[in-house]
Amino acid sequence: MRRPVLKAVRGLLYVSALALALPAATVCWAQGKSALSTAAKAGQKIFEQQCALCHYSDQAKNKIGPGLKGILKNEQLPFSHKPATVANVREQIEKGNPQGKPMPMPPFAGKLSAKDINNLIAYLKTL
Repeated sequence: MRRPVLKAVRGLLYVSALALALPAATVCWAQGKSALSTAAKAGQKIFEQQCALCHYSDQAKNKIGPGLKGILKNEQLPFSHKPATVANVREQIEKGNPQGKPMPMPPFAGKLSAKDINNLIAYLKTL
């Protein structure tokens, strides 16, 4: 008779501990997902102002240009198929892509400062 009672008490303790831990874990996970560095936050603003018209940040599907979700986590860049490195992304931003389809990507050298491009890349790393 004691064993079923002990099992029930253990089960209740386990469920209670899980119920207390889960909300805290969820909050920590959610905070970690949304916490951007200062540079990435600045880059996000630049993205919204300069890039969002042609590129998605939350998916890899094409808009006018390619979606950029995971852009620096992939092996290669879309369209150019160059290795997905910071240097190649920087070059793409600075020089644009005159052969881009359905329309060319304009160059942003001279339109964005080096700091703006660094911040933009910091944001792209979070996608």
